[in-house]
Parts: sequence; C-alpha cells; structure tokens
Amino acid sequence: MTSASRSDNQADISRPRRELPTAEAVATAEAVAVGHVASHRAALAGLPFRQPPAPPSDWLLHGEVPSEGQPVVLIHQTALLQIIAHSRSNLACELGGALLGHTYRYKSGIIVEVKAALPAMSADHGPVHFTFSADSWSRLHRDRATHYSNLDIIGWFHTHPDLGVFYSSDDVVVHSAAFTLPWHVGLVVDPVRDEAAFFGWVAGELSPLGGFYELPERQPETQVPWQIVRTSVWDHAYEAEPQAEQNSHVVLARNTRPRFSVRELGLITSVAALLLSFFLIFGVVLPLRNQVKLLETTLLNVAQVSLAETNGLTCPDPRLRILVPLGGQGYPAGSMIQIIGTAEYPDARRYQIDMRLAEGDQWMMIARLGQDTRLGKLAKWDTTELPAGSYELRLSPVDSNNIRLASSSPCIVSLALIAQADQPKTK
Repeated sequence: MTSASRSDNQADISRPRRELPTAEAVATAEAVAVGHVASHRAALAGLPFRQPPAPPSDWLLHGEVPSEGQPVVLIHQTALLQIIAHSRSNLACELGGALLGHTYRYKSGIIVEVKAALPAMSADHGPVHFTFSADSWSRLHRDRATHYSNLDIIGWFHTHPDLGVFYSSDDVVVHSAAFTLPWHVGLVVDPVRDEAAFFGWVAGELSPLGGFYELPERQPETQVPWQIVRTSVWDHAYEAEPQAEQNSHVVLARNTRPRFSVRELGLITSVAALLLSFFLIFGVVLPLRNQVKLLETTLLNVAQVSLAETNGLTCPDPRLRILVPLGGQGYPAGSMIQIIGTAEYPDARRYQIDMRLAEGDQWMMIARLGQDTRLGKLAKWDTTELPAGSYELRLSPVDSNNIRLASSSPCIVSLALIAQADQPKTK
C-alpha cells in the first residue's frame, strides 16, 4: 500500500488539565464499555462480506496502518473533495456534515467505505462548537434520499478552524447520541492548519484512529491536503490555556498590629463563600447543564427522524413515546432492558408501562410512573423469567383509578427477545 502522507508524533493543541477519575466513574465507564462491546459484536456480525472497489495495494495510506480492532476507513476522492470544499467555505466557525457510503466485512476486518459527503446547514454552530439541529438533520436525510438513496449515513465530519484536531466533550456527546453503530466514524478537520484525524468506536469506547486510506478513483495522485496527527478524545469542553501569571515583586510594609480583626475575618469568610458559590454555579453547574442540554437536543433531533421510520409509526403522539428500545430490534433474553422515552400527557395522573406476548390478549404491568418525564428513564424491564419470542411494550397515561385516558393514543413498540444460543457469535 502506498503512503501518501506522514503522521506527526503529537498534535499542536492547547489542552486544559484533567482531573483523575474517581473509582465510581471508572466502574461506570467500564460497565458502559462492556455493554457497547456486546451490542457492537452483534451488529458487526450482521454485516455482509464484500470485495472492496479496488485491491488494497492501490489504496493510498494516510497516517498509520489501522491497528487490530479498529475499522478501516476507505474514503473516495469524490468525498474528500466535497469535505475540503465545505471545510474551507467558512473559517470563522465550525462546519460539518454527514459521511455517506457502505460498511462491510472484508477478510478479518471491517471496511467503512466513504463515497460522498453531505454538508449540514446548521444554525447551531459557532467558533468552537457544532451540532446537528432538527432542521439540518431532517434536511440531511432528505438530501440523502434525493441524491444518494443507495448510500447509508456511516459517520460525520466537522471542522476545528485553527484549534487543532481533537474530540471535545461536545463532539463525544454528538457522536454517542447520533452515531452509535460500531462502524460509525467521525472526521475532524482543521482547515487552517491543514490537519485531520478520524475517530471511531474501538472496544466500546470512542478513540482516535491511527490512519485511513484514500481510494484514487479520480486520479492516481492524492487529493488529501491534510497532515494526519496523533490526537485524543477529551472528556471536557475546549478551553484556551490562560497565560502564565507574572511573579509579583510588590513588597508590603510589615504592620505591628494583628493582620485581621474578628470582624474583618468574618467579612472575608463571607466574601470567600460568595465567590465559591459563583465558582460552583458558573464553573460547574452551568457547563454541566449545557452538556445535558446538548445531549438532550441531539437525542431529540435524532429521535425525530428515527421515530418516523420505526417507533413513530406506533407512537403517533410525541407526548407519549418510547425511544429505547427500538421497534423491530432483538435483545438478549434474560437481560435487563432500559426503557427510555417521554411521558408528559395533559391530565394524566400517572403513566403505566405494560408488556405482553405479541398478538396476545393479556397485558402485564412492568412499572408505573407518578410524574411527567421528558427524554428520560421510564422503567427497567427485567426479562429474566421470560422465554424468547416476540413481545410488545405499551406506554399509556392513566387517571387516578389507573384507567387509561380515553383521549390518548398509547405508544406500542414491538421487539424480540432472543435466546443466547440464537445470538450471532463473532470470533
């Protein structure tokens, strides 16, 4: 394979300090990663085997050869030119879009073949952030259906003008909410410094990919203007490093009386407490609320499109909707399934979630909620004692006597519980 560019040992990025994670955070992250790995293996096992459009010896390598466990990104020159043109169209703010193509298995690896790129015209972007608004996400799907109906959305790209290449905490939120399949990749481009890198799911976690391949279907010479850099995924928002403070050379005269009186100490303590409160509000609470708001917005935007093709057909009322699990999907029998969605129906005293065997007559209650919930956890469904088969979940608003409101349209989602022996196995 021909190498068409080199990789730097380190990206030139200004980075804030990281705090060491707590044991609880590490345990939670490991549990999430294990869940991702299990679901990713099942999804990858369903991919078809296919021959790539050209022999690997004709591909142009950028960066390092992908390591074991990483998806192999093969991007067409047509898609590269589309990304380059869009990324250079505005250097004052972040831009982005969707990567289109196909994913398949080839020999022992996974090929993510990027054939085209669609720009996203999002109003929610700025100098240091980009996300998909509901309008831009819907327009992307319309444009794909019109111009590239034979291609799938297999990832996304966005720019970091003169910021360097990395995955910020906002980028992690967008990728984790909208691009959850194990072959979904993200490309970050700095069009000012001409740097780039791909990111993707590796062992259930988002990680930078060592390199990618260019398919020279237009001309033998490379079309990539970027330097492929080694980078990382951040768990915090981008912040410029503050300038180092100059050492003070002011000498204060010694005072013979006590430095502070009791009254002065009390005043200082009050001021310190006030400053600490401001720090907690503006340094911790508000950024956390912004992260939650971004995650919620992204999830809602993605769900609006996804539900139109899946759960939306059987959940016509947006005030009563189950987002997870998705209809028509299979889940391991005996597992604990999280039910996530929205329940905020007028005049409802509480909400009830029931289940039954598909085409059965008798509903059995799973849980009852006493308050409205918007894009949150509705219940946990314990399937330990249930046999494999097809099931239905129902979300209904009820009155004080637990009778379903006659004016409501319940949300019903069909899914399957799959026996362990029936689940696909991967080596």
